[in-house]
Amino acid sequence: MKDSELQNITQNVKKVLTLYQEEYPDVVMDRDYYPFKLTEEWGECLQMYLMLTNRGRQKGKTEDEIKVEFSKEIADVFGYLLAFADSEGIDLKEELENKWFAYLKKGSA
Repeated sequence: MKDSELQNITQNVKKVLTLYQEEYPDVVMDRDYYPFKLTEEWGECLQMYLMLTNRGRQKGKTEDEIKVEFSKEIADVFGYLLAFADSEGIDLKEELENKWFAYLKKGSA
């Protein structure tokens, strides 16, 4: 992923959330909004995962329908994670470099 690609995705997520806020002005998007929404979306993602792995009720959905919904829920989690990190001033690319990818640098030394 290019340096600016993650920033562009984050900016688009923020634009969508602005549209959502305009449509639902009563929703309070304070500091707690993002971690709470992230938790909600993660729960929905896990529900789809349980359905996909036959550990939850299928609710009349086919496996293909469940896969589609699971993918959408993963996207919701990712979108809210980007928004949460941005709202807290966290540069995810930099933090991945510092924490995760540091292991790759150690391995090549």
